[in-house]
Amino acid sequence: MVSSWDLSLKRLFSLAAQDLITFVLPGASHVQQASGEFVLAIDPPLTELGALYADALSTCTLAGKPLLIHLEFQSRADPSMPQRLLMYNILADRRFGYPVLSCVIYLRRCGVPTTPYQRFLPDDSPVHEFYFRIVKLWELSAQALLARQLPGLLPLLPLSREGHSRQVIRTMIERLQQARQYELLEVGLLLASLAWADAPASERQWLQEQFTMLTEFLQELKQTDAARALIQEGRQEGLQEGLQKNRRLLVDIVSARFSSLSELAALAATAISDLDTLLTLTGQASTVPDAEHLRSLLLAHLPDNAGQSPTGNGSQP
Repeated sequence: MVSSWDLSLKRLFSLAAQDLITFVLPGASHVQQASGEFVLAIDPPLTELGALYADALSTCTLAGKPLLIHLEFQSRADPSMPQRLLMYNILADRRFGYPVLSCVIYLRRCGVPTTPYQRFLPDDSPVHEFYFRIVKLWELSAQALLARQLPGLLPLLPLSREGHSRQVIRTMIERLQQARQYELLEVGLLLASLAWADAPASERQWLQEQFTMLTEFLQELKQTDAARALIQEGRQEGLQEGLQKNRRLLVDIVSARFSSLSELAALAATAISDLDTLLTLTGQASTVPDAEHLRSLLLAHLPDNAGQSPTGNGSQP
């Protein structure tokens, strides 16, 4: 069963993927969410492996090269976590062909595994040595999260070391309102309600009042022309950001596979203004078998070749 914790963190990732990626691996750039669903053949002794679902899997770049970042959000101890992470890591690597960084973010105080995960034969010969990252939010100070100056981390303040403080919640609300990040604020207040489940009734009542005030404010805001204009502006900014990131990823992938096509890839990427088209071409660039096939795909997306088949070389069959 999917818990409220899981839903909240997956919602946070959908709203602020780049900030969470930066939190885990500074310098990495989020490009797009990748499918984290892995369906395996059902074997009667291994029925639990029929389908696996990663919490968040992101295609990224680091130093101009592609990689995947896999995040798991955990609200309780799980002794099998290292094996789960290893399995996801291998499956993602095999499917996408990129190195994978695995990280588990623990939301509440509980037992955590150690990294690396190691397995040995009875004669002490090594079998596995799998490195993954661990984030224990309850050990982080609120100031440490604030110092990152990333709006996407502000909803995590209720889970920090001082997260049960009204002042920390007020700071979260003020910062997110100033940034006009109202959806992130909704997630932050939901996480606060989960984190404060065992707090005194007076504290939970105060938190509920913050929810009520936010709801009323958002209802009023959505009625104004200015709000609608801001929403539309945000959508356009998000589209442009997605285009720029995927243009860079396309060029990086082509350069890594067929360096002679780097310039052509840059021209094609610049010419494409539709995000879905760019995503499709990026996926094709990572799987085409040879440079000539890839050259034809890239040429088909240049302005002078708008009518050319994306699988041909410009001549009729």
